[in-house]
Amino acid sequence: MNGERGQALVIAALLIGIGALAIVGLRTVQERVLANALAQDTGEAAVEAAAAAVADAYAGHLDSVRAHVFDVPRPTVDVVALLASPATREAARAAAAEAAARNGAAFDGAVEARCAGATIEIELHHAGRLHRAALQADACFPR
Repeated sequence: MNGERGQALVIAALLIGIGALAIVGLRTVQERVLANALAQDTGEAAVEAAAAAVADAYAGHLDSVRAHVFDVPRPTVDVVALLASPATREAARAAAAEAAARNGAAFDGAVEARCAGATIEIELHHAGRLHRAALQADACFPR
């Protein structure tokens, strides 16, 4: 009877050990899933903030052109130049960095913005993922 008790204790100890390993493994997986979700949310917030900064620059550019519509020579809307300007690029990058910081992360990458049809596409990489946003911008579409 003593041998059976010893075997039962060994089996019980093994089962407790397996259970403990399973719990540790599940916690590790849970932490990874939460970290990935946070990185995804941070990237989305960063690209949306960058898109808002680009939209502000675009609206300001259109307002400036409208304000000088009767000037000679007449100003033209140049969205490609606006998107390539260092001021626009830095405003988008700073907005993305601020959004990432508010989510407890750091963003030190670049924000890319370009015309694609009648939209402005904004892209950035955060935590190894590509994040995209788009703005309606009829001035991108050549007439």
